Amino acid sequence: MSAEARRLRDLPFRRLALVLSGGGAMGAYEAGALETLERAGIRPQIVLGVSVGAINAVVWVAHDMRTGPLLRAWRELEPSGIGLRWISLAAGAIGAILVVLATFQLVLVFADMPMLRLIPQISTRVSGIPIGIGSMLAEIAVWLVMAVLGAALAFQSHRIEDAVSRRASNADPERPLRILEQALIAAAALYVIPALVAVSWPRRAHLMALLVMALLWIAGRAGRREGWARRLLMHLLPETGGRGLWRGNARRHLMERLIADAPGSLLRPDVNLILSACSVDTGRMHHFVTERDVPAAFRERVAKALGEVVPLHTVDEVLDAAVASSAVPLVFEPAHFNGHDYVDGGVFSNQPLHAALADGADSLLIVLVSPSGGPPPMSAEPNVLEILSRLPQISNWRDLQSELRQLPEGWSREGHPARVCVVEPTGMLPASLLGIDPSSAERLIRLGADDAWKALERAGWLEPADDSG
Repeated sequence: MSAEARRLRDLPFRRLALVLSGGGAMGAYEAGALETLERAGIRPQIVLGVSVGAINAVVWVAHDMRTGPLLRAWRELEPSGIGLRWISLAAGAIGAILVVLATFQLVLVFADMPMLRLIPQISTRVSGIPIGIGSMLAEIAVWLVMAVLGAALAFQSHRIEDAVSRRASNADPERPLRILEQALIAAAALYVIPALVAVSWPRRAHLMALLVMALLWIAGRAGRREGWARRLLMHLLPETGGRGLWRGNARRHLMERLIADAPGSLLRPDVNLILSACSVDTGRMHHFVTERDVPAAFRERVAKALGEVVPLHTVDEVLDAAVASSAVPLVFEPAHFNGHDYVDGGVFSNQPLHAALADGADSLLIVLVSPSGGPPPMSAEPNVLEILSRLPQISNWRDLQSELRQLPEGWSREGHPARVCVVEPTGMLPASLLGIDPSSAERLIRLGADDAWKALERAGWLEPADDSG
């Protein structure tokens, strides 16, 4: 029976808190769960979001708890939509390498010029092809251009990313990759000219240009879908020495676009929106709230859990808080907001149930993106990558169990109706943290909708199905 045909049971709860946890690309699962809540007529009075859950919460509340815009966004979302710009990352790395190689090649060419002859016949040793003075001058010109281009790529990668993120919502995301692909084919075809015509040609510079274009093309492919290109790029790219691989501009632009025509308000009096992030400089969890008058008891209870309550007064501040909550360490740079640097709250407290209780919640609806029973079994001989990937799973599970065990007496998933309803998958979801993909999102949305429906039935929050007809 469809959800529309099943009215919500007359629950005794008057201040329901919805908790949306973090999980990157698995946020599509949460969107599916929200669709079921909309169909069942469940409207929480507190919406608490962490990481991608914060972004989902902002869009959902802005649209008056209607899921249509959020579902469309997930079904169309590409990696570049949240700032995973592999081309800009590769451009910075390749630019630095290009400057070094171009400088090295310029030294070799200058050293082999007839008037210097510092290293006789160096060109023959390097390339096996004697180079005349005309070809040398061409080499110098090309390598100088390469050095300047490399410096521009290395030092302007952030500006390139910002420019792309502003245009991403309206531009064809495939167009730059198609242009690069065509240029690569043309450059490869042009390379056969020296073999057919007796002409001086900067072969090494041409080969270097082909290599750079090929690497950028691989980076573009890696940003589109999971596959060989992404696996190869992850092996090729060096570690970043900065604050993160990408900035947070794209996530903010995405939310601005999604709520631009929203009929609802993020600062509405009937819903308290709570977005959680971790302050890097103090180590405390900051819970950003849209509630206008924050009770002293709320602040005191949060303070006991090493947290702070920070009121939000404008829509811009709400968006800044969501960006801060979703700043995955190392992946995105920390978000500077409200005088602090913030990282993803889900790394340290992915389900801050205590914050919802401190705000006076009398029931909980928790949406998880991994089973509450614990991480999956490890292989017989785990490697270091498997162990490292397991650590966040263990941390998340331990945090959840700690939060659940601190619930007041009588708060459990038992009873009809139960005071606590948990929406969770039966196994690990078929997605990874950064595996943004429209086809994968569609599957996650369906799983989330189905699991939410089953969870509401188990909790006794829906009328029993009428099988008479």
